[in-house]
Amino acid sequence: MRAGKIASIAALAGGVAWLVKVGLIWGNGGTNTDGGLVSVCYLLGLVALTVALLAAGYSVVASAPVWLRVVVSVAVLALGWIIFGSIDSAAKGVYDGDDWLRDELGILISAALALVGGVAGLLRSRGHEPEPRETRGRRALR
Repeated sequence: MRAGKIASIAALAGGVAWLVKVGLIWGNGGTNTDGGLVSVCYLLGLVALTVALLAAGYSVVASAPVWLRVVVSVAVLALGWIIFGSIDSAAKGVYDGDDWLRDELGILISAALALVGGVAGLLRSRGHEPEPRETRGRRALR
């Protein structure tokens, strides 16, 4: 499976996990925001979105040397979490409420963005097969 497809599937899984987390909090009236299934959904989403960011970084430079793939993957991961933090801070700055939604608004927006990105990535990669690489000759190992 290609790295772009892994990134798309992981983004979908992470977005769904975080939407389920917010749904569970909404269902209990905001009284349980960090225990039981809510924290499991948060951790699943966190791991899935980390995998999505790493795979997205890898897919950008899939034909580059290994050291560059590692550097770009880690840089995309850091950039992704910085963007999440910025979204969370901006959402809390705009929303004046003092309830549980204020704390979860950044996660809700990030989950929606992950879902949109995952669906767009899957639709974009549908029907595109990678071109066969040369198997002999001087350029085969590049």
